[in-house]
Amino acid sequence: MSKVSPLTILIVGNGIAGPILAMALKKVTPHNIILVDAGPEEALPIGAALGIAPNGLHALRFIDAEHLVVDKGGKLGYMAIRKGDTNKTLTEQPVSDLFTEKYGFSGYGVVRSEYCYGLRALAKERGVDMRFKLRLKSITETDKTVTAHFTNGEELSADLLIGCDGIHSPTRAYVVGEDIKPDFANASVIVGLSKLTKEEEEWLNLKKGFNMHLGSNVGVGVFPADPDGTWGWFAGFHTVDPAGGETAWGNDHSIAELTKLAQSKIEGWQNPVPSKVISKTFRCFPIPLYDRQPLATWHKGRVVLCGDAAHPTTPAGGQGSQMAAESAIILARLLAENEPSDELFKRYASIRHPRTDWVTKNSRRTVNTFFVPTTGMWQAIRDLAIGLIAGFVFRSGFVGQFGYDAGTVSL
Repeated sequence: MSKVSPLTILIVGNGIAGPILAMALKKVTPHNIILVDAGPEEALPIGAALGIAPNGLHALRFIDAEHLVVDKGGKLGYMAIRKGDTNKTLTEQPVSDLFTEKYGFSGYGVVRSEYCYGLRALAKERGVDMRFKLRLKSITETDKTVTAHFTNGEELSADLLIGCDGIHSPTRAYVVGEDIKPDFANASVIVGLSKLTKEEEEWLNLKKGFNMHLGSNVGVGVFPADPDGTWGWFAGFHTVDPAGGETAWGNDHSIAELTKLAQSKIEGWQNPVPSKVISKTFRCFPIPLYDRQPLATWHKGRVVLCGDAAHPTTPAGGQGSQMAAESAIILARLLAENEPSDELFKRYASIRHPRTDWVTKNSRRTVNTFFVPTTGMWQAIRDLAIGLIAGFVFRSGFVGQFGYDAGTVSL
């Protein structure tokens, strides 16, 4: 039973953190929740597939939403890293049964759009007031309220505004006091979805798991995104910062052009999996990789940040959506027991900072290890290190990271 008085809370951003936070608040508080998004309701979320680890499923379990992944996702039976150019296996570790025994869940791959649509539908079903085509322009505050001003001229006032509006968050700009550009990670990825028949999977000897393939200046990951032959893939490689006006893919974002570019990065590889999977693409996007330096504070007055707006990370570490879900659950639990205050939001940030800061740094290291060009000597050292320690890292749930449960951790 919540100990707080009813408030009106406006959540900006209906991606992953937004609907999870809305459902968590509906579960544990008496607050009135309004969830707004800049795009139209039918807009397709950018991206292809996501990896959801056990800690992400723990967060979803808090709002009884884990079925969106467990029922519709592709179970990751093992994790493997191979040399794409030579087809040498550096490490391969069965993990599904191990993770289920240790953490209660396996890891899964999911189609990003299906996951986001599922979260939205569930939030709407549970009574969240959801509104679209409201792009945030500015924020103003008084002693008693915060008001969001939108580009279409509409305004909404609330007791609290929570920004779940991503790495390019205008809410973050308000909290920080200026719109600071994110840091480019010196790499970009092309992400895609492909459809394979059972015969093609058998011919490739492609088992249901996370398959990472490394070359001299590119890394290609392949993993199941549903139980029915949909595979997510990404090809990461060094690029200049697209914010400077130049991109590796030019102005052509067609499937033909993007898959051609991805195939050019793996030309001559002995491992047939990346090329075959890329050739079967039915959806793909180019995504430059950015993150940000950790913020000292995640709030200003009646405005607080959550998810990528607070702690954006590159997707290379596979934990961005998990961190967003965890932060949403932690914030909801705190608001169930406490009235909003500077002290509360400082506590929220202090609980999350050590974990999200580590993930951001680790994700950047992963980009540098897998995607950024290196010398032959460094590659040899990298491959040796993977062979020696990657199995332990996998078996340990990434050194205990997968055991975190945002729904039960002490606050």
